[in-house]
Amino acid sequence: MGILDIADNHSNYITMYAVRGKQFGHEVISAQCTVDYVLKFLETDKTVQRDMIEKQVSAISKYIQYGLDGNDIYFPPLIFSDRGKGEFDMDNDQFRLKTEDTMVVLDGQHRIRAFEMLKKRLESRTDSESKNKLKYIKNFPLSIQIFKDLSIEQERQLFTDVNTKSSKVSNTLLIMYKDNDLSGELIKDIIYNHPSISPDKFEIRSKSTTTKLMTAATLYNISLTLNDGILIRNSASSKITKENYPVYKKNLEEFLTLLMKYAPDNALDRKKYFIMNPNVLQGIAKCIHSLREQNPNFNMEDLFEKSIRLFDWSQKNKELKQAGIPYNTKTKKYRFSVGTRISSKISELLLKKYSINKGKVLNV
Repeated sequence: MGILDIADNHSNYITMYAVRGKQFGHEVISAQCTVDYVLKFLETDKTVQRDMIEKQVSAISKYIQYGLDGNDIYFPPLIFSDRGKGEFDMDNDQFRLKTEDTMVVLDGQHRIRAFEMLKKRLESRTDSESKNKLKYIKNFPLSIQIFKDLSIEQERQLFTDVNTKSSKVSNTLLIMYKDNDLSGELIKDIIYNHPSISPDKFEIRSKSTTTKLMTAATLYNISLTLNDGILIRNSASSKITKENYPVYKKNLEEFLTLLMKYAPDNALDRKKYFIMNPNVLQGIAKCIHSLREQNPNFNMEDLFEKSIRLFDWSQKNKELKQAGIPYNTKTKKYRFSVGTRISSKISELLLKKYSINKGKVLNV
């Protein structure tokens, strides 16, 4: 499938090679179209669509940026309702839409919005690299499905079905599959080659785990915090290079080895202990990074011995309440979902305990 731009004596058309079929008892046209043309006929109806979620647009923008960096990216088909616009030419297998006509998007508005934002940003730049990226964005091929003759109620039902019965690819799976990301390569290297932790201890497909040590995505975030001091994931900000790769790898290997050595027995029992919470693990990594910034020769095990080993990692730890970490009185458990705030609080508590104990002689 492809796209043509056809003009005749009567009107200008956007014309796409397409195939016609049926889904859910309705006629549907399947075609491929560039981002630039989709933006020309895109219409959003708020009586059918939900409000734009900027966080979701931002996440998709990062994925598109990954494509701009030379990697292969994929998006599922956008879904439109024609509302009586356009016509299918059976003789030539083409769908024709007048240039002044629009079609209502039922699924994919966040993807299109992300492309549109990047397009506008690149249009304001004049350097050759930006021009090449703009060309990539404008000509990026998107698969589209156009449903014909739907009522408003059917459009709403289709929108609901698509958005409640589909699932997103987890960050864990993206890390394990994508190439050309040195931070991601480090994570795969650690998972498959750690000297004392077997690969089956890591979750390499799902976005979360209740039985394994951690997910690949959590390990990725720990590495960014431990080695670069980054709490919000953005691999473009990492300073990892082929030259310092061995140092990054050594740091992360040592972190995991010491974690297994000094964590409480049965630390994987997440109902009892919270040390394996992803945001808490980043807090430990942040603490180590902070100490190494003060002293590049800081011994990581010193912190594990004099702070992490002695810290109360159970849900009964009252010190967490005093630090302002949310507590659910019904479940009698702390909530660690506040992201960077939790990581920073855990780091502060560990630094405090370490400063108290580092001058003492401790029985190990």
